[in-house]
Formats: sequence, C-alpha cells, structure tokens
Amino acid sequence: MTRPKRLEAAAGMKELMLRHFQAGWLAREEGRKVAFVTSGAPVEFLHAMDVVPVYPENHGAVCGVARAGGRLCQAAEERGYSRDLCSYWKIDWGARTRPSESPIGGLPNPDFLLCANNICRTVVKWYEGLSRFYRVPLLLLDLPFRHAEEEPAAREYVRDQFRNLPGELARLTGRMWSEERFRESVDLSREASVLWQECIEANSTRPAPTTAVDQFLLMGPIVTMRGTREAVEFYRGLTHEIRERVRRGEGAVEGEKTRLLWDNLPVWHQLRPVSDFLADHGTALVGATYTNAWTERAGESPDVSEGLADAYARVWLNMGLGHRCKPYSFGQEEIAARLKSEGIPCILMDGDMADERDFAEGGWRTRLEAFVERLDNEHHRGMRG
Repeated sequence: MTRPKRLEAAAGMKELMLRHFQAGWLAREEGRKVAFVTSGAPVEFLHAMDVVPVYPENHGAVCGVARAGGRLCQAAEERGYSRDLCSYWKIDWGARTRPSESPIGGLPNPDFLLCANNICRTVVKWYEGLSRFYRVPLLLLDLPFRHAEEEPAAREYVRDQFRNLPGELARLTGRMWSEERFRESVDLSREASVLWQECIEANSTRPAPTTAVDQFLLMGPIVTMRGTREAVEFYRGLTHEIRERVRRGEGAVEGEKTRLLWDNLPVWHQLRPVSDFLADHGTALVGATYTNAWTERAGESPDVSEGLADAYARVWLNMGLGHRCKPYSFGQEEIAARLKSEGIPCILMDGDMADERDFAEGGWRTRLEAFVERLDNEHHRGMRG
C-alpha cells in the first residue's frame, strides 16, 4: 500500500502536546491557576495573567485518535446522557468517572472556566455543567453569529466584553493585569497564525507537500498553545520543512492524480486509514475547511483588545452558510447540493468525530472506492481530451 510521506515535525509535536497536557497538572502542584477553555476563546488574556489553559475539546480529539472515545462516551451514557449528544462532551464527562480510560489520564481540576460560543452552541451548556460540577466561576463570551456582514452594534457588543476581561481575570486570580504580557501573547498568536496559514496554503502547489490529515494532526499547537513561543517555534520548523518539500517538488502522495477538500470535523479515529486508502489511489486530501478556523488573527491596532475581539468574532466556525454553518454539520446536505448543481463532484460520509462506535468502516470503504473510481475515470477522460 502507498502511504503519504510523513513529516518529521510530527514527532516533535507529540512531545510538545504531551508537555502541554502535563503543564495543567504541574500548575496544580505549583499553586498556579488553571482554566478550562474552549478552542475559540481568547487565550491571550490568560497568558497575560499566568493562567494555564486546558482544552477539554482537544482532549476529546486525543481520545478519538487513540480510539478511546467509545469507552468514555459509554461511561457518560451509563450516567443517563443520550448517545446523540456531542462525543467531545461525552468523552469529557466520561473521563471524570473513568480517567484511566483516557490516554493522558484525564484532566486536572480547573479554578475557573472561559467559554466563547463562536465555535458551536454545545459549549455553552457543556461549560455551564462544568461550572456546577466543579463549583467554579464561568466567564462566558457571547459572540453573535454572522449571517452576512458584521453589524456595528454586534462588533461593539463583542468589544465591550473583551474590554471587561482583564478586570474579571484580576478578580478571579488576585493578580495584577499585565498589558505588556498581553501584547506579547497577541504578537506571538499573530506570528503562529501567519505561519500556520502558510502551511495550509502551501498545498496550492502541485504536488501538494502535505495532506489535510497532516494538518488535522499538526493543528494541535495553534489550537491549544496560541500566544506562546513554543507554538511559534514549532510552526517555524514546520514551515521550513514544507518549504523544502515545495522546493524539491516533493509531494505527500506519490503520483498525485486527484485532489480533494475535506469539509467539516475530522473523524479522528479513521484519519490514517482514510488517508492511506486515498493515497493508494493517487488521491490527495489537500485541504480542510476546519483547519482554517485558527488562521484569523488580530490586526495591527493601537487597541490590542479591540483587534483581538474582531478576530475572534469572525472565525470560520462563526460564519453563515455562505462561508460556513455554525450548527456545524447541519448545513452539509445543502452545501453538497450546491456543489453538485455547479458540477463539482462531492460525497457525503457519515461518522462520529470521536466515537468509533458510530462508524461503518465497510460502508465508508465501498462509497469511497466508487467515488475515487469516478474521479479516476474523469481524470483519464480529461487526459485523453
């Protein structure tokens, strides 16, 4: 079987992410504050106050890759929660009763929670439940959904919330606000986002130097370590490796014939099998809409907080169907219908992102084989034409 060429940076990322998860436990031992945060929250404010961020969503993805999601979801369901609920949410709750089932031993207890609803609405109820469970404060940032252009009133509404954050964090931590550390963290976030976007856009070349699966696995630092020097250094190394591949004309998929875009969340427990199957057919997953959610960054502005508020309000997952759909999977059929009406081949696949129980491997393989065969036939017709 032909497999995509792996990136050397992947080995370094595993160690980096392990240190990130360990940082939460170490902070508890050192008496430093720990906060649970959503993946779309402005973590730069926490870095300014020496608060260690921990990401339950990322923990769900890690469990999905390790195929531990089903067991942890089952633990939540045994407590009365529906199987139809978000698997990230169920993994998080299941790990509280069965931490040994988690590949990293679960998560440390938080001192408070920071939730931004610019990614999905589930996180609001999720974090309200966490607040009750741990009996800790919840800071909720309400970022209005953008159906079209952002309205001035909505922008000011978001900016006001961001202006209030330093005072709230000072109250919760007992520390003085550090504008200098805040600005430094925002600058580091901006630099890491620029590098990450370069990594994504490099796949516009032919052959593509990486795959969307690489992007899914290497997005960890931009999600969980924004605003840190470690993230910047990691993506500097990654961009250098990708630039070298482009310079040598080296593709991730040998004999690349066709190129696909992946829309929606990754199905974490099937990333490698799907990627290997496609590579064996000369098909490269060259991009994914999901990975672009962390390319937004604060513009250069005298008021750093306002610039950051604008960036977090316009993330990909907070946009209308013309760009994206906030109830993330509900718009898939409409998107597919639009693509087909424009003559663009597409295929809809069903599967839970982190719960391997809700995945029919045989059905996926059969449908993918038919889809790839169709693309191959069109490719050959185009070559003959």
